[in-house]
Amino acid sequence: MKKPERELLAKERKRIGRTKRSKPKSNLGPFALFARIFMVVAPLVLFGLVAATFFTPLLAIEKITISGTQRLEPKKISKALETLDGRPLTTISEVEVAQLLADFPLIETFAIQAEPPHTLKVKIRERQPIVVLVRSGKNYLYDAAGVQIEQTDAAVKLPYLNLKGNPKDSPQFKTAMEVLLSLPVKTYQRVYSIEVSEQLTTNLVLKKSNITVIWGDTKQALLKNEVLMTLLKTGLKESVVVDVSSPNAPVVTYPNY
Repeated sequence: MKKPERELLAKERKRIGRTKRSKPKSNLGPFALFARIFMVVAPLVLFGLVAATFFTPLLAIEKITISGTQRLEPKKISKALETLDGRPLTTISEVEVAQLLADFPLIETFAIQAEPPHTLKVKIRERQPIVVLVRSGKNYLYDAAGVQIEQTDAAVKLPYLNLKGNPKDSPQFKTAMEVLLSLPVKTYQRVYSIEVSEQLTTNLVLKKSNITVIWGDTKQALLKNEVLMTLLKTGLKESVVVDVSSPNAPVVTYPNY
């Protein structure tokens, strides 16, 4: 082969080599191809499902169940929530439900739970009475926040509180609640009445024994209760005065002493 022919052949080989190197290679196997398809299709499917839950009857509310009520009538609560019927479960918020239940002051808190496909559960926590206030000769039950629960004519086992004005704005009411809530259940159940002075010191009167307890301020509640229970176990007579305002130096005063 002549030299010009060899040079032409060498150039042609180099050109073919450069063409092979520049040609893109495809390394996509079946799994890689499936992954790419899935990345494109999955968001579309997800969007379709979300749109279906919002704009179709797929998760529309057909039943609302109410639980946790004692004084409130579940039917009245269900009626207040009837505007939610037919709405998708995914569109219901606690803020909206709170607005619908705003006319029920006995509801302290609530929780909602979606139970697909068509049920919304509403669990109610009612306000619990802790004290009795006398208003115009009638007994009214109040909770610890100063919210009036209801009037009652039945025999009341809760403590009575002599108070004028609005409980929500009263420092005396707040002090009374702090004292009552600090008492163990057994001690609380023995309290017939509670009185708070303008100086925010507290006196208790116990049931049956008519023993007056000078409680003082709201400090050292556990120690005061322990001292009081210890003194009561000694068999104190009726109508005595027990001063536990300084629990490290309690004083018992007998009537006509």
